[in-house]
Amino acid sequence: MADLKALSDEMAKLKRQLETVLYISGYRENSDLSGLSDYRQIKSADDWQKVEEYEGILYKLDEMQSHMDYHEKPIKEVSRLHMNASGRYETDGGHYYTSGSSIEFLKVEEVYNSDTGQYEDTPIWTASRVEHDGTDYYIVTYGNVELSGLKVRVRG
Repeated sequence: MADLKALSDEMAKLKRQLETVLYISGYRENSDLSGLSDYRQIKSADDWQKVEEYEGILYKLDEMQSHMDYHEKPIKEVSRLHMNASGRYETDGGHYYTSGSSIEFLKVEEVYNSDTGQYEDTPIWTASRVEHDGTDYYIVTYGNVELSGLKVRVRG
């Protein structure tokens, strides 16, 4: 079985392959396969099925590559959130969050430590997005996380 470094190396190779497939398909420019040189000559139901299937797959591959790209962006700031005068949560460096904003925050989760045979509180950087429920902002899938004082990092 591979270790994390070997897996990371394979993920880097996969990322390059995704870039190639997305480029040659023209998917990024068109959000479909209409850029293929023979697109207007496609006539058969089987080929149209293939086009539809490929478009669905390419949509997911594009999403995967975006996630991979995110982790290559440099970290610009690590800070704690506070509410600003506009009622938005903001970092010390002035980066603020509103509905739809991506957020990377430090959560603590119990993780099993095989060396000790115990579950331990482990800090984990986690990416999600911020939304507003009509009363306050919250992190999608982590509605119980308190934003005020939350440790975040900003990439860019």
